[in-house]
Amino acid sequence: MSAPATTTIGAGFVERSVEAAGFTVRYLEAGEGTPLVCLPGAGGPNLTPALDLLAADYRVIVIELPGWGSQPNPVANFDEFAHQVAAIIEAIGLQSYHLMGTSLGGACALHLLTLYPQRVISLTLEAPARFRENSVHPATLSEAAFLKAFRTHPEKLPATLPIPPHAMPTVGNLMGPPGDDSEFLARMRTVTTRTLILFGRDDGIINPCNGPTYRSNLPGAVLIYVYDAAHDIQSDRPEAFADVVGDFIRRGLNFMVNEKDNLINP
Repeated sequence: MSAPATTTIGAGFVERSVEAAGFTVRYLEAGEGTPLVCLPGAGGPNLTPALDLLAADYRVIVIELPGWGSQPNPVANFDEFAHQVAAIIEAIGLQSYHLMGTSLGGACALHLLTLYPQRVISLTLEAPARFRENSVHPATLSEAAFLKAFRTHPEKLPATLPIPPHAMPTVGNLMGPPGDDSEFLARMRTVTTRTLILFGRDDGIINPCNGPTYRSNLPGAVLIYVYDAAHDIQSDRPEAFADVVGDFIRRGLNFMVNEKDNLINP
């Protein structure tokens, strides 16, 4: 996928808002065609070169999750959170869509898929935070240690967005100590929607060792590790990220079968 015409990250996105699930929700949109709904991580909506590249081929919609705007969200768990987000997406006017979730947004996207499988054409999970074995809590890291864990190439973009203070209670409710996952894992195994799971090999936030948990419990899933990338794959390897996600959306589980000589992402 070639680089976008503009050199300003996110310049093609416009801001809109919608009333849904008891919230006034801001979202950012660019591009035309098949909708790709993106649920960001705990830092909130973050436009990246990878999203600019994807917007050249798809209608990319980045949602500010409920609780990250001006209204607090006392949501108790990811199922409740996913119901809220599904209502927001429906209010935007989408009945079916490709779905992508990053980190905390990936956990929400996965729950949304299990609750509304008929709405999700495909799911992409970027360093999802639903299972966190051998991972670290970002709040325990110094700023320097966090940036190293978050990005392999921090020089490419400004420092990541901090979690807004008013969203911290929501993050605490959703990302508390792990409980019994047996019921949720059983629910995952009933979903056959094609799913792409991406982990950066150098991810210092969510340990990539959690990848096989998703792969083995989602019948339609494929797991890919991205070299020279940490937690924020979109910023570390934007072209590689956009290539693999765009190809997956376009061609399903036949994605990344070379149509060109040599490797797509050398």
